[in-house]
Amino acid sequence: MVKDKNTSKTLSLTEIKKIKFKVSKVWESPGIVGVYYKKLDTRLDGRGDLTELWSKPWANKEPVTEKVEHVYYNTTHEGVVKGWHVHEHTFSQYTCVFGKMQIVLVDLRKSSKTFGFVDQFVIGEKNPSLIKIPPGVLKAWKSLRGDSVIINLLTSADLEDNYKYPIDSILNDIWEPKNS
Repeated sequence: MVKDKNTSKTLSLTEIKKIKFKVSKVWESPGIVGVYYKKLDTRLDGRGDLTELWSKPWANKEPVTEKVEHVYYNTTHEGVVKGWHVHEHTFSQYTCVFGKMQIVLVDLRKSSKTFGFVDQFVIGEKNPSLIKIPPGVLKAWKSLRGDSVIINLLTSADLEDNYKYPIDSILNDIWEPKNS
C-alpha cells in the first residue's frame, strides 16, 4: 500500500484495481508528470564501448536527480516480470546495462493531473537510456532478452520506503507483445 503524499490517504489494492488506466504506447514520450527519459550516449572504438550512466553535472541542465544515496543492480531472467512496487518518498532512476527490458510505470498520485496514466519503455544495451521515476509512481519490469541487468540509482537508502503489490494484481495483459 502507498499513501498519497498530499492527502495522506492509503491506496489499497482494491482502490488501485478501480483506476481507469490510460495506457501509452511504448514509443510515446513519457506522459506521467515527473517521469524523465534520457537517451544515453555510447562511445564506440576498436577497444569496446563506453556509456555514461549518470553524472551530477547533468542535474544543472536536465531534470535528473542530483542526490544518489543507494545503488543496486538486479538480474532478471528472460520472460520474468518483477514488481509491482512504489516508493513514497524516494526517486528511482533505472538503466538497463545488459539485455533488454520492458519498464511499465503507473501514476498512483491522486493529486497528479496524470493519475492513472501508464507509461511503457523498452530499454537495454541497444537502447541505453535513463528513466527518472518520482515517488508515488508504481513500477515493474520484464526481461525481454536473456538475463537482463537493471541498475537503480535511488535518492534514499531507506529500505522501509518500498511498498509491494502482487505482479498479477493489475495490467496483466501489458506484458504480452503487441504490434505497433
